[in-house]
Amino acid sequence: MKGTPLTEEIYEYIVQHFAMKERELLERMSTRAKAANMPMIMIGEEQAKFIGFFLKAIGAKRALDVGTLFGYSAAVMSRAMGPGSEVISLEFKEEHAKIARENLEELFLRNVRIQTGPALEAMKLMRRNSFDFILIDADKPNYVNYLNEALRLIKPGGVIAGDNALAWGRVAQTVAPKSDDSENVIGIQKFNDAMAAEKSLFSVIVPIGDGMAMGVVQK
Repeated sequence: MKGTPLTEEIYEYIVQHFAMKERELLERMSTRAKAANMPMIMIGEEQAKFIGFFLKAIGAKRALDVGTLFGYSAAVMSRAMGPGSEVISLEFKEEHAKIARENLEELFLRNVRIQTGPALEAMKLMRRNSFDFILIDADKPNYVNYLNEALRLIKPGGVIAGDNALAWGRVAQTVAPKSDDSENVIGIQKFNDAMAAEKSLFSVIVPIGDGMAMGVVQK
């Protein structure tokens, strides 16, 4: 059996039963973002609940969020890990970081530190083996580069995750190099290939949202 197709009705059932707090958080944080005309690009409510569940299960205390936007993923990780934890969130645009900081301040989440500028450069300056969990959800053509740095930064037994692993339903397709969104799809395909081939990772694609590739690090 290949699994049960996720209809809108089943999705709503899942959210209504298990992810209403995550939906309320998303609605609250996206209000400021929409007012600033920011793109609504983020993990879904059910993905947020899964990440929170997963962080609690592994007892994570330090996480890296590659791609802040208005701060939803960072807030989810902050809440899940709780007191004594730290989230470092990387955002390229200062105007996005400003909105994210305002959102986090309103939520009294003081264990999130947002850094602006190119994420790859910031990652290269970070200490080896310093994170329990790393979420990659930024520019897709750089996903493999982020993965390479994440492998250096993650602790033994830690987990690296990449969102949009199903590439909006196009991951199994042959993509023409100059077709619409081809760079993003090809970037995801290369990332999945690298995750699957990396010997230090025990990896899987979790078919939640647009798919999340996840690998436990076995150093």
